[in-house]
Amino acid sequence: MLLIIAFSVIILLPVVAYLLHPLSNHKAFIFLISILLFGGFVLNFTSNKPLIGSWAQAVQSESILRSISRDEEFDKNFLNEYIYTQSSEEQSFLIGTKIFYKALDTQSFISAESILKQLNAEFASENFQVPIFNLLADFRDEKYPEIANSNLLINLEKPANCILQSLQLGVSIPNGPGVNIASKDLLFPNIEKPIKLDKSNSMVRGFDIASAFMQQEIVKVMALIECKNSSFEAFKTIDLKYSKNYQEELFFYTDEWLKREQ
Repeated sequence: MLLIIAFSVIILLPVVAYLLHPLSNHKAFIFLISILLFGGFVLNFTSNKPLIGSWAQAVQSESILRSISRDEEFDKNFLNEYIYTQSSEEQSFLIGTKIFYKALDTQSFISAESILKQLNAEFASENFQVPIFNLLADFRDEKYPEIANSNLLINLEKPANCILQSLQLGVSIPNGPGVNIASKDLLFPNIEKPIKLDKSNSMVRGFDIASAFMQQEIVKVMALIECKNSSFEAFKTIDLKYSKNYQEELFFYTDEWLKREQ
């Protein structure tokens, strides 16, 4: 808003100087044109349907930037007026997302989290679930980079007399959504060294191993080995609440595999 006022003053200065000059001609004409142009400018910015923006929008934008610079929570009523009055849900969500990333870019985490909570509450339909998970993941990765790099290390001994051909790993949350937070399929895997699972192995970004570490979940790890003539599987659970440095290591030993019925 201050920029708009300053810009208006700068524009009017030459006009005022011209009108005050004693030798200026056509003062009445210049004065009339100036009134019409400046009046149209003000009318546009105060109109409910402006052509190039509005005074209210300028005030709102300035308020948003001020809240972000101070890293403070956004007022819920203000967000309702600025975001949720758009012509469609998609447009409202897009504006909220832009404000969120503006706050995140300046590491104003209080501001970013406050609008993220609002978006999560207001856009609860399935259409927005994946975008919300993406926002949550970006916020977590920026604020908690050590959690973003969390991982599980899986050590395996193959079953007895197994000519190993493939390996499937899956990590899920017991009694949680029916989607793995991590999965990996390997052909002729090298099990001489640990196999790492991290957020890059998730099916849905934001619903991943890093989130499980952050929430200190109990997770279930499933391993399925395909040998030349048979299949074996094994399961283990681990409580991430007791993890150190956001990393856990699991071991599947030779005598822990159960033959899978074909």
